[in-house]
Amino acid sequence: MPVVYADVLFLINFSADYLVLLTVGRLRRVRLRRGRLILGALLGALYAVPALILIPTYPLLLLSALLSGVALTLVGLGFSGWRRFLSCLVLLWLVSFLYGGAFTAIFAFATRLFGRIPIKGDTGGKVLVFLILFLLSSALVSFSRLLRAGGAPREVGCRVRVGERTRDLTLMTDSGCLLREPMTGRAVVLISAKAADGLVPPALLSTEEGIEPNLSYDDRKRYYLIPYQTVSGKRLMHGYRPDYAEIGTGRRRREEAIVVGIVRDPVGIPEGCDGIVSAEIAQ
Repeated sequence: MPVVYADVLFLINFSADYLVLLTVGRLRRVRLRRGRLILGALLGALYAVPALILIPTYPLLLLSALLSGVALTLVGLGFSGWRRFLSCLVLLWLVSFLYGGAFTAIFAFATRLFGRIPIKGDTGGKVLVFLILFLLSSALVSFSRLLRAGGAPREVGCRVRVGERTRDLTLMTDSGCLLREPMTGRAVVLISAKAADGLVPPALLSTEEGIEPNLSYDDRKRYYLIPYQTVSGKRLMHGYRPDYAEIGTGRRRREEAIVVGIVRDPVGIPEGCDGIVSAEIAQ
């Protein structure tokens, strides 16, 4: 009878569940919270140990695993409507099955190349398991970004609201625009100073980059210094968090959590457009 080590089972399931939740969240562009991801992965790991011991047959074990996916999705990714929840749940099941099949194939191939690789009580085997899971997650997320970038429209609309001020912008998509605000992780939408005039506090437009502007208390809570790099070196851009932003066209129009980055030099912004947005969020 095979021996199952509870610590190995717990660690592998915790890592796998965390990476599955992270992958699903990235693919569905869910606003991820590390605490929720850890709590969801912990729930999945705590379920795995007694489930393998107490559930006698594989059909019941599979059914319980499918039902546990509901709890993982709710805890790890939250609930923001039935349609989004169901899509995340189905994707979580698919990614889990994909990971299981791909992991089995890769592990079998590695065993054929290097001989039997023990996992029980073997640190090297455990590290290999975690490495395979990490590589699978990175490959899937990267592949999804390529697909989204390729399918993104060239120009998209963007509606930004700050207080009572609302502005409709035309943005150009760019697959290389991957700038994010480092503290919150929000995507940065680059807009020209001309388009930002009247939308953001005037001090952001009159103060040089890298110098913190003189802002009111409420505006200071929305203000960010965003590091970025150009051919001339590293610089700091003024950023401002709006109350609300919608990006997309037609049925693809949806709310996004963004930070507006003020571009002083409009050379990089195509004529007829107000700014640039990542193709990843403009699909």
